[in-house]
Order: sequence, then C-alpha cells, then structure tokens
Amino acid sequence: MENRELVELLDEYFLSTKEAIEYLEISRQCFFSLVSRGKISKIKKGSVVLYYRHEIENRKVDAEWLRKKYNYTV
Repeated sequence: MENRELVELLDEYFLSTKEAIEYLEISRQCFFSLVSRGKISKIKKGSVVLYYRHEIENRKVDAEWLRKKYNYTV
C-alpha cells in the first residue's frame, strides 16, 4: 500500500482532534470533557491522537436528537 492510500484510509476511518471539534461544533473544553468521561474514545500512538470517525458522527446525531427532544436551540 502506498503512503497516499494509507492517508486516505486514515481519513476514511479517523479524525484528528481539530477535525472532531469542528465536526461536532463544540468547544475544546466540552470535547475534552467528553473524552475524559469516556463518551468519545481516542487512539494514541506516540504523540498522535486520533478519534473514530463513526463514533464522532454518531455523537453528532445523538446530540441533535437530544436537542430536539428537550427543545434546546443553539
């Protein structure tokens, strides 16, 4: 597998911290609170930290559902 293919594979399944925060549209503090409480899993290899794309996408769907359920508007 070439490096380009590996990067595409990583992009398909994982997000960086910055990408995850931007996708969820939340503050860094809120994001790291979710991580520390085990609501979002992280993968750490050396100094690199990645998050499962599917987990972040599911978290966003759940947050939108909860906002509607409790009639919370941003």
